[in-house]
Amino acid sequence: MGILGFTKFIEDNPHLFTDRQLCNTRVVIDGNNLCYRLYFDNGLDVKHGGEYEQFSNLIKLFFNNLRTCHVEPYVIYDGAYESNDHKFVTTLDRSKRRILLSETIARDGPGHLLPALASATFKQVVSSLGVRCAQCDYEADREVVMLANSWNCPVISVDSDFFIFNIRAGYIPLNHLYWRSVCKGKTGDQESDAGSQNKGPYLRAQVYTVDNFCSSFDGLQVEMLPLLGTLLGNDYLPVTLFLPFYSQIKLPKGDNVFFSRRYARAYGVISWLQERENLEDALHRVLNVFRKSEREDYKMMIQSSMVVYTFFESYLPDYFASGSLLCRLLTHDGYPLPEWVLQNIQQGAMPTMCLNALANHRVFLHTQIEDLSQPSANTCSLPIRVAIYNILLSHDESKVLQESPTSPKKSSRHTKEFCVQEYDRMGKDLKKTILRPEYESTRYGCLPNLAGVSALCKEDRKTLLLEVLGVKVEDISQIPPCLQFTIAVLCYWIRHANPKVSHLHLYCLLLCFIRHDILSCQDPLPTELLPEPIVSTSQQGKKGKHIWTPPKSWIPRTVSAFFDKFQKGSKTRSFDLEGVHGFAQFQSCMQYTIYLNKVLCLPFPPPDLAGLFSGIFTHELYKEMKNKADVLGWVMLGLGKTSQVAEEFYRLQTVVRQVVSEECFAARQQSKTARKKQKRKESSAASSSGYREGSSSSSSVENEDLKGYEASVDVVASCSLENKFAGLMSLDCDN
Repeated sequence: MGILGFTKFIEDNPHLFTDRQLCNTRVVIDGNNLCYRLYFDNGLDVKHGGEYEQFSNLIKLFFNNLRTCHVEPYVIYDGAYESNDHKFVTTLDRSKRRILLSETIARDGPGHLLPALASATFKQVVSSLGVRCAQCDYEADREVVMLANSWNCPVISVDSDFFIFNIRAGYIPLNHLYWRSVCKGKTGDQESDAGSQNKGPYLRAQVYTVDNFCSSFDGLQVEMLPLLGTLLGNDYLPVTLFLPFYSQIKLPKGDNVFFSRRYARAYGVISWLQERENLEDALHRVLNVFRKSEREDYKMMIQSSMVVYTFFESYLPDYFASGSLLCRLLTHDGYPLPEWVLQNIQQGAMPTMCLNALANHRVFLHTQIEDLSQPSANTCSLPIRVAIYNILLSHDESKVLQESPTSPKKSSRHTKEFCVQEYDRMGKDLKKTILRPEYESTRYGCLPNLAGVSALCKEDRKTLLLEVLGVKVEDISQIPPCLQFTIAVLCYWIRHANPKVSHLHLYCLLLCFIRHDILSCQDPLPTELLPEPIVSTSQQGKKGKHIWTPPKSWIPRTVSAFFDKFQKGSKTRSFDLEGVHGFAQFQSCMQYTIYLNKVLCLPFPPPDLAGLFSGIFTHELYKEMKNKADVLGWVMLGLGKTSQVAEEFYRLQTVVRQVVSEECFAARQQSKTARKKQKRKESSAASSSGYREGSSSSSSVENEDLKGYEASVDVVASCSLENKFAGLMSLDCDN
């Protein structure tokens, strides 16, 4: 939610905020907004697909600093879209803007587009820190306010609607919480001067309250604020709806260009409301500007918008106090959900996409930075989503069959009731697709319905997920358990990518996985230091400088240097949209397979999303590989050939290429540099000794196979090459 221009209006009136030392209290946090602002306010990469490890470190720092000050956070997430469709037009417009924003960012333009796995990463890290969380049935704003008022504690968010809500302990916008630097409390001689000042650590904050706002505008009543938020235009009603009203009131004129139309409207409406006796009088005067035939309709719309800012009884205080299950979300056809699903929803463990499919049969897919001339990056993950919808919607179907077992019309999967509306990019436009989730497993026939999922044993659920991905259990049995899920998704992605991805995409992602495992497994830090950030010796004297420095004691220096070379974006290399689009397809496959894993009650342990993907690392590595004639040989050389790291990389890529046929990979287009290197290599081979003449080049970039690295090993003959029988004479007779 949001009120157009109101945040800027408040920010330009700093007297509306009061300084506070935040410590020894609870805080209620709007999880969706915190996720968004933590990512973008800290300059993390968007253009190349996301930097989840850096994001993870920021999340840890934020919550650790709160706890250092004895601030107990409670994170609340949004649920499904409201079933009354009040925000449908707003959601539709935002999805369309995201498509155009994707193109703008790809061309180095400004904009914020949350990476595909950022929200899942945020939830995973918050959960790992032991922070108390809850997910609402629908939008969380009112639940957040009611919970904060029941505990008399402040709210932390970045949403202009919270300037309208009457929050007793106040609202702290994230940009008014100086969470990076923990301040020390008063000590020693300062105590006598400070009196009752806090003695422990605290965070500096500035708090907004509606009482302070109303007192700053003499005569403005608190009950008028919901009408103020509505007249200025919010997610439910556009400001254009009230143009007849604005034509009837006096709007101030600014003396400079910075006094915008939104400023004028805000000042004008506030001044107009100051003169009204009560809310009923103000609403009556607003309606009078419309035609008599339209007034009743306008009254209903305005009241529907205003009720968003009013309070109701919240179930969250009881949930956090006793863990009582009070989730009230129903399916699209009005049926209650299984208890295990309700528990996952209330704990924030069920993806919002699944809630929208259950409650609304409508889903808006995530737009990434991708090549808009190609099919959507979500195209390759369609079979995974169909499997998810099949399981979710089967709950409604099973209930209908129980009530009307003789009515084939109601139980048909071809009726509108058992379809999902998907909104996704097609070119530069947003297109709606009607999906009928007809998915049958070759082993299980129809997939289990939602109520029956929890009754399946773990091995059956694991086999079912792998079957959706087209991977057999034995294909990944030799891979470490922590990587089995990821490699299975990798194999699915290569098979279904459209356009196809090359071997370079595969190598980049495998190196990304290995790089994270190396950095996270070396000499684990003492548990008493985690998850607190480490302050390096060189930075200890610098206030607020926290550096995440995992030790690299046993990593070969050459391997560390190989990885470090691609940590930062290069100003000399151009942006490779082809490479980024391939990685966007992988993120889409990973995102929806994670959702399927949750719908199947986690048969696989969730992957560590913080180290799963680095946009800059993979992009820079991909660009470098395009300049190499023998990519596999170059990678093995960089990893130390016979080192444990090189062996792990070679083993993983061998497993993938044994599962996935070579026809699934795109033929690699060589860069000019690579073509020159290949030509020189072929010329050198042609002039080499006789036993190599006429042999095909095993490092051909058009047909890179598993022999690529093996061919680079030096061969030393143990017999005379002049005598073709000499080899037989050198055999060990005992063998």
